Amino acid sequence: METLALKADLVQQPRLLKKRALQAVPLVAFFPFLMIIFRVFESHSIRIGAAVLVSLLVTGAVLYAGIKLGKYRLITGMLLILPMYFCMCVAVTDFPFFASKTVMTSFENSLSPNAEFFLGTDYEGRDILSTIVIGGMNAYLVAAFATIIALITGVPTGLLLAQNNRIVRQIASVITQFFEIVPQLFFVLIVLGVFNFWAAASASTRLVASYAVPMAGFAIGISSLPAMARVVENRVNQLKSKRFITALQSSNVSPRKVLFYNILWKNSLSEIIVQATFLFGATILVESALGYAFEIGFGELGTGGYLSWGKILAEARRSILFVENLWIVSSPILVTIMSILGVNIIGDTLAGILRGES
Repeated sequence: METLALKADLVQQPRLLKKRALQAVPLVAFFPFLMIIFRVFESHSIRIGAAVLVSLLVTGAVLYAGIKLGKYRLITGMLLILPMYFCMCVAVTDFPFFASKTVMTSFENSLSPNAEFFLGTDYEGRDILSTIVIGGMNAYLVAAFATIIALITGVPTGLLLAQNNRIVRQIASVITQFFEIVPQLFFVLIVLGVFNFWAAASASTRLVASYAVPMAGFAIGISSLPAMARVVENRVNQLKSKRFITALQSSNVSPRKVLFYNILWKNSLSEIIVQATFLFGATILVESALGYAFEIGFGELGTGGYLSWGKILAEARRSILFVENLWIVSSPILVTIMSILGVNIIGDTLAGILRGES
């Protein structure tokens, strides 16, 4: 008996390790927000050095976990998102320093990369490295905010879709189908366009900038509701027919406890985390596309007053059209592609772990 128990433990250990790796994803994703504690240091060099060092330690721990799991695609995804992750960490640590270098006409226009400006300056006379850092931070914030909104709205909607009450299910179905029918980019463009014009007319520039990032996250997150809701709905419907759920329902266990603890928390959390990871990557793409579209179609009012990688590309489109000063567009294009690919690879790897693939 002891031998059988030992074998069972050995079989369960890799599964538990994989499940813990899945559940640790949100902790790693929201870790950069803790970098604000390094603002206690007065020296810019110490702030940035501390942020980079801690970020490298966290990244190293995640890469080590990926090696232990034998998930080398996870390592590839982590390496691809490192530029964006570091942008978020250092921007949170010393935002004023980088923001001061993104003011238009601060420096000479179109300087090629040199010792002072590692990535050169753009057509607006801004340090490209600083615009990448601030734009990466904004993209990360929008993606994080959108993911949270999708979770807050999508999970309850998915639970309502799986209810036996026909009226409740129909109401949730109408809400879900609305966002499935209306194209996401079209919906977000309208919401942000109306909001940004209103905000620009009624608030100062500083307030427009502070409102625009969470508003963009809210619009993208609420329009991502169906993706999260369908995952929760399918998972709840699958588990309802399981024997252990039926046994719990036939006992004195509260139906709410069965739904929220046994079904949602214990047996659906991993699927929700995987879906949230994919939504995070999709939001980066949507946010960049929005920044590009707003800059071309709405001008300065439409951008909401904040830098994004898409806005940077739109402002430097002359570099692509006339094939000149390609260093201005190469960096934002590279980091955008790397970030989207990296997050999608991580999500796909986590989904493989969930399915029990080796």
